[in-house]
Amino acid sequence: MFQSRPCIANYRGITGQPKRGVQSVGKSTQDWIQRVRARGRQLESLDDQSFRASAARCRDRIRVRDDAVVLDNTIESFALTGEALRRTTGMSYYDVQLCGGFVLAAGTIAEIQTGEGKTITTALPTVLHAWSGRGVHVATTNDYLSSRDHDELKPVYDMLGFSVGLLQPQGPVEEKIEAYACDITYGPGYEFGFDFLKDQLAIRSRHQTRLGERFLRSLQGIDSHEATPAQRGHAFAIIDEADSVLIDEATTPLILAGGKSSAATSPALYQFARRISLDLSEDDDYIIDPIKRTIRLTPDGWKRIHQRFDSRPPGQLARPWSQLIENALRAERILQCDVDYVVQEGQVMIVDPNTGRIHDERKWSSGLHQAVEAKEQVEMTDENETHARITRQRYIGFYDGVAGLTGTASDSESELREFYRLPVVRIETNKPCVRQHLPLRCFDSCRNKFDAIADDAAGRSRRGQPVLIGTGTIQESKLLSRRLSEQGISHVVLNGLQDDEEASIVRRAGVSGAVTVATNMAGRGTDIKPDAGALAAGGLHVAAASMHACQRVDRQLAGRAARQGDPGSCQFYAAADDELIQSRGPDLAAEMIASAGPTGECRKDFSVALRRIQRQAEADALVQRQRMVAHDDWMESVQSSLARRA
Repeated sequence: MFQSRPCIANYRGITGQPKRGVQSVGKSTQDWIQRVRARGRQLESLDDQSFRASAARCRDRIRVRDDAVVLDNTIESFALTGEALRRTTGMSYYDVQLCGGFVLAAGTIAEIQTGEGKTITTALPTVLHAWSGRGVHVATTNDYLSSRDHDELKPVYDMLGFSVGLLQPQGPVEEKIEAYACDITYGPGYEFGFDFLKDQLAIRSRHQTRLGERFLRSLQGIDSHEATPAQRGHAFAIIDEADSVLIDEATTPLILAGGKSSAATSPALYQFARRISLDLSEDDDYIIDPIKRTIRLTPDGWKRIHQRFDSRPPGQLARPWSQLIENALRAERILQCDVDYVVQEGQVMIVDPNTGRIHDERKWSSGLHQAVEAKEQVEMTDENETHARITRQRYIGFYDGVAGLTGTASDSESELREFYRLPVVRIETNKPCVRQHLPLRCFDSCRNKFDAIADDAAGRSRRGQPVLIGTGTIQESKLLSRRLSEQGISHVVLNGLQDDEEASIVRRAGVSGAVTVATNMAGRGTDIKPDAGALAAGGLHVAAASMHACQRVDRQLAGRAARQGDPGSCQFYAAADDELIQSRGPDLAAEMIASAGPTGECRKDFSVALRRIQRQAEADALVQRQRMVAHDDWMESVQSSLARRA
């Protein structure tokens, strides 16, 4: 698994506690911060030309000796970064941000609360490790955030003499090569992983292509970039929203697929399998596991589907007949439109359950995507052939050094340490957080829950308080939007269907009286700034329409309110027919219904029971990741053994 490398700074006194558990910052950092401040005051007196010369000397000193991690060089680098930030943006670092920079430079996960300026804090370790010229990868959760952070910090990097690139998902290989050649490269975490897999395929194809063939291709003028690796190495990675990238997204491996499978199932067979699946009965013919979201045929169901096997239309089967039926059942009974996927322009597009974003380039494997296309009656695409795969845990292990930051690392401290050898260090806030956490409200049905959310939002909006309503799915956002419209409440929706408008919607969400309905897209990285009228009315109010299976996601959503000492509030809602409660707590659902009053609101407090369900879901996800990593380790040992025998 992941091994720490010597390029990580190891400053004595960076933490003041034992190695296990969430750590706090040691007293030594206060002396270091004062040294950064003193050097920064000296740099302020320099003109731009002299300042750039100082930056060049720092670069040469570090590059020649390769000793960026020496404390004196770190202090010089931080001072230069702070002065470049001041000259280009007018902002200055708070002490807690400099403290976060030292923690990140030491190769740890810094728990920095939402609204504390994580974006500019990231620049400190980025610049420190970029001096070496080996390249720094800055990974975010999605392309919107990577583009935003790249654009915000590019003037700082330019002033210090660095080149900075941005990965465009599905961009041409020439642009990828150019982006990776830069001193600093921004991009979504998954994009770095997929590009690594593409590079491995390129290297493999280059080794398999005979010399004569390459010469002939060059004579014919055929572009040979397809066999050129884009990444030039894995020196240092800084991961924003590290718990999302390293844990939530790490439940499934990165799989690179493409091209038409050599053994594809004909579209008519998918349609035939769907028709048969609609005739089957739950419990008698198949069993649904709502927690694992899987379907298994019973012995009676297996017999029934094979009785109709001979009446199938002509065509090739790429997989067992029972798997075709189980895919059809899963498409019909488990996967939901506007929850797990959307249909746009005649295509089935997967919705990321962690971020709420739509990925038109992703497909389910093993014929499941085609089963969903048959369900939605859209043109069926070809099955892709899997070319390569890797777990995120293994990919991160290729880096010489890794650091990360997030506002919700403490809940995952043990997993971050076990899988990635990354300790968690908590950073204090610049100003005390004054967020008001209102009591959980529970209802007997989503309908009554939505009515209560709409009524509360209407009252707050009339008082001038902006409201952000967070939903778990696109479907939920549409239902809430309809309820708000029925009550005449003006609002906007951000649910993955308005990519081009995302930045402007986020900007307007803090306007006095504004009401915004958003999926998980607004739960991480979005900085909603309340205007003066909004602050006077109590600041941003966050209403969470449902509880997520992972409490960290709920904490991220609540963190949109009351940032940097501003006023704000949050409140969570739950209903007996919420998917989380239905799948994991049917007895709890019955109890909630029984305790409901005339308006459908429960008289009892179910917060403890709901938190218990969340912990169970988190534990199940951890087991899934552990099994995936164990399988990956076993596969690597088998491949290594075969390679030694060859």
